[in-house]
Amino acid sequence: MTSAITKLEEDLPYGEVLYQGELAYERAVFIGNLLYRLITPYAVVLPRNASEVQQIVKYCYDNKVRLTVKNGGHSYAGYCLNDEGIVLDMSVMNNVVINPEGTIVNIQGGATWDQAYATLVGNYAANIIIGGQCPFVGVSGFTLGGGLSPFSRSYGLGVDNVIEMRMVTATGELVTLSNKETDPKKKDLFWALRGGGGGNFGVLVDFTSKVYKLDDPKGLITAGELTWTFPQDEQNFKDMMNYWNTHTWPDALTIDMIIGWNDGKMLGQMTVIYNGGLTKCMDVVGPLLKFGKPDNGLKEMPWSGWVKSEEGFGVGSKAYHHHASVIIGEGGITKEVTDLIVSFIQESHTLKGDPGRCHILWDHIGGATKKVAPGDTAFVWRDGVYVMTVLGRWTDPAMNQAYLDLVNKYKNALLPHAIQGKAAYLNYIDSTVENWQEAYYGDNYKRLQGVKGVWDPTNFFHFDQSIELTGTTNQKKAPTKHAPLYGGLVLPTAGIPDSEASETVGDAELAPGAKDATAQTKARWDAYSIHDPTVLHGVTNHKEIFKITGVERIKSMGSGTA
Repeated sequence: MTSAITKLEEDLPYGEVLYQGELAYERAVFIGNLLYRLITPYAVVLPRNASEVQQIVKYCYDNKVRLTVKNGGHSYAGYCLNDEGIVLDMSVMNNVVINPEGTIVNIQGGATWDQAYATLVGNYAANIIIGGQCPFVGVSGFTLGGGLSPFSRSYGLGVDNVIEMRMVTATGELVTLSNKETDPKKKDLFWALRGGGGGNFGVLVDFTSKVYKLDDPKGLITAGELTWTFPQDEQNFKDMMNYWNTHTWPDALTIDMIIGWNDGKMLGQMTVIYNGGLTKCMDVVGPLLKFGKPDNGLKEMPWSGWVKSEEGFGVGSKAYHHHASVIIGEGGITKEVTDLIVSFIQESHTLKGDPGRCHILWDHIGGATKKVAPGDTAFVWRDGVYVMTVLGRWTDPAMNQAYLDLVNKYKNALLPHAIQGKAAYLNYIDSTVENWQEAYYGDNYKRLQGVKGVWDPTNFFHFDQSIELTGTTNQKKAPTKHAPLYGGLVLPTAGIPDSEASETVGDAELAPGAKDATAQTKARWDAYSIHDPTVLHGVTNHKEIFKITGVERIKSMGSGTA
């Protein structure tokens, strides 16, 4: 491995290969979750252009070097990283170019939504790209997995608006795919990339997508939160939810829901994003305000005002978090479901030790997203209206098992209300889903396997929940421990015996007791989490944070915990 990566480094421009022991390496492997903070690739490579992506992928393919792709930071299960080889970090390839008419945009695979949205502010302030609410989500991963946006009810999913894609295959070929494709193999691949997920078929170099004019000519929308405080407003909130569920709503209105704890208070919030001005919005949502006297935070604003970071993913985050999802159809937020959600959040705050910050939310789709047939793209759940997420977030690692069990309990209770009793959202990937093939892809999975067999017949691009070749299953492997590679020797290594640091566990299968998905998840947490988060307490300087996590990484490799 060492010689292979050294040879690759010699062939690439200076500075593109990052090694353990360098602060730049620590920054590159950061994904904002202490559960996976110590996954340790041998190296990270940052290409500058498509030809370098081709060079890196082909080199790894020819030399049988493990490769995974990282294009953002919101990898809920840490699958963009690996502890066996190279991480291809696309973050330097982040150019965003809009055509002069403001109707289409080309986005490189390493861009995040803050970079994409920044190109609209000014000349294209009344235009919108179908993207996410969190500015630091990777654009390509968001789109490949489906792409749920607050404007999807008006204009469709991210995948519904893609015109062209350029991808590097496992053998290093750069292929161009479009919505006008006639070649059957390329047509199938273009279909698969629109909802089949990142890291399955190749490396997305860039893509071109539609840009829309918002309904208001100045680009103004109405956004904000309607908030009910528990316990005094609990019944009003439940009555409002029942009213919401039993009425129809215009496509211009998107309302996401979140129930959770904030500053010691349990809140039920409806986050409103309306494609239009305040007067029209109030005409639509006015009935919801009649249930008690909720705090009304609705304001008219430029669309960029609704972009906000998701809690727990910042560099300074000291949190562990785990996510699960279900997708529920029209009329599915019944009184029973509302009662379940409320009772879950109430229960989560009674955990002994660390009550954490659990919440349950939904992303509101439907509208334009339902106008596309389930088989027209790889995103199958076109009847979905509520993409519901269960989040456990805590700060005490002693509570890992408790929160794993809690999130699973809530997910399993909500599953009977999901579409076909199984629907889940790929971009909220959950490593505990046993039958993830059907949960994420439904009837589209067999076709995805066929595309995989054509474009990646050796399964070069793989992770625990990647598309499998027909007739095979992904082999679950135990976490691997290997010798550190120090390129810059920036971080101290004193106290780590050489004999321990060079120990190798190997790539054995998980023990029989750890075969099921939940046990496997816990095994990964035990191997890759920071076990003492207090080392980060009070530290705000990013360089210091990366230095501390680098030291923790070296300690874990020496002690045998990773």
